Amino acid sequence: MTLPRYCGPYPEPGQVTASVPTWMSALEPFTEREFRVELTVPITMPAGRMIHDVPGVVMRFPQWTGTPFVDDFGKKSAAMVELNGEHLFAELAILRLLEKDGWAGRWVNTYGGGGEVWKFLTEWKDVPRAEQRSRPIEDAEPRQLLARIAGFNKPRRYKGCWDVFAWRGSEFVFVECKRNSAKTKDLVSKEKLEWLRSTLYIGADGVSEESFCFVQWDYA
Repeated sequence: MTLPRYCGPYPEPGQVTASVPTWMSALEPFTEREFRVELTVPITMPAGRMIHDVPGVVMRFPQWTGTPFVDDFGKKSAAMVELNGEHLFAELAILRLLEKDGWAGRWVNTYGGGGEVWKFLTEWKDVPRAEQRSRPIEDAEPRQLLARIAGFNKPRRYKGCWDVFAWRGSEFVFVECKRNSAKTKDLVSKEKLEWLRSTLYIGADGVSEESFCFVQWDYA
């Protein structure tokens, strides 16, 4: 399957969504512009509707200038985001913005690549990764939705789940987070695209292509 392509490393102005997703306002304080991520091969839904693109935003975060994490999870400088004085990964900075707007969520970390969730993260302490605390999803509806998608996504299971999964009432959003880099050309793996397809195919209430967002970020 052909991977989706971004509309350039910094998309042209004017490539915005026709209807504003409910999660968009949470990201606005650090959003530089909105764009659409065009799928080179559209997803054909069972009823015949074609999905051609999903929302994306370009964001800029303040850079943390203090001491690096003792374990930066291999992200090096990409683990140096600062938000309201807190040292964060970009994934957790996005989660903080959503939380401020009334959402709850997790950084769904599938470290290890075995198709299961390594840890559900809401924070990253300055300790080795083995000591990071996992916070499983307690709310029934989002927990069951995630499990349904993983069940449909066989044999990959949770492999390909987008970085941040958040919910507010019956609203849901999946956010994939990539730092802008000259070395990063294919920003979305095949597994991420398959997760998108699986999510759309289960036909859950409150979930559509507008429930997904690519965040392409850099430092302010």
